Amino acid sequence: MIPDTRSCFVKRGQSTVELALLVALIAIVAMISLLLLGPRLNEAYQAVVAALSGGTTEPTTSPVVTITQDFLARMRDYYNTHGRWPRSWGSYRFTDIGLDPADWSGPIEGIYWNPRGNAIGLANRRGDNLQVYVRAKNGNLLKLYDGWDIWCLATDGTCYYHTIAPGNEVDISTLMVLEVEP
Repeated sequence: MIPDTRSCFVKRGQSTVELALLVALIAIVAMISLLLLGPRLNEAYQAVVAALSGGTTEPTTSPVVTITQDFLARMRDYYNTHGRWPRSWGSYRFTDIGLDPADWSGPIEGIYWNPRGNAIGLANRRGDNLQVYVRAKNGNLLKLYDGWDIWCLATDGTCYYHTIAPGNEVDISTLMVLEVEP
């Protein structure tokens, strides 16, 4: 008597369908994970690429915070002495607070410094090989685009990403500068 092979083929076909469904489910989960984690993976990838291409990923937290606090203290001292904030144009923005503008014409600790009255702007410039990152108060990592500033106020020391507005507060102690090859 010849064995009935139909049940064997049904089982194999059923296994193939189950395997295909399992692979499809794994693919869907992987795509959703990439969509949710994509920005964080991209940031990590960019940091690795910068490091491997000869760039550095050294954080500049301590010196940047120190310089920022010094600028803000100088602005407050000027205000306390003169009853108004330092001027915000030309060389006066540095000389009013006792600094030589020539010393601040290039990046210091990877940052371009821009005092403006009662605030100091920490900037990234177009065409340089520096990338600046800072964390928002909610923990999100923000890239400082070329030509944008982080503004720190002399009145209360609060720092803001790009625009002084509620919700734009950042933690200046988390600032990082990456130097990448041009």
